[in-house]
Amino acid sequence: MPQNRQLKLKGAIAPVTPTERIDFMRGRSCAINIRVTENEKRKMEKSARLCGLSLSAYLRKLGLGKQVQAVSPPEFYEIYRQLKALRERRKSMSDSEIDRAFDDIIQSFLLAYHAISGSE
Repeated sequence: MPQNRQLKLKGAIAPVTPTERIDFMRGRSCAINIRVTENEKRKMEKSARLCGLSLSAYLRKLGLGKQVQAVSPPEFYEIYRQLKALRERRKSMSDSEIDRAFDDIIQSFLLAYHAISGSE
């Protein structure tokens, strides 16, 4: 890199453009290119999204042998709260009210599940 494009930053020579500065700050300046099929790419993007990561972060963690874990969508936490509330009020409810409440919770769960799995 030419000297006129460099900037001294905390005792180090850093690139000037914002993108170069971000890469410099992260310490990641080396790119790895791989060839995958469209289907493989979609699967990896979906897996990364389920883990709450960018595709790059997801592949970096897997490549370094780190554990990646899917993040539950907020709908699942709401369903959990509904189940807890049902458990608390079940003694004061009729059987038909309990059945309706379970049906609603099951429907909410299925909608959330299909939203993340991409299936109908």
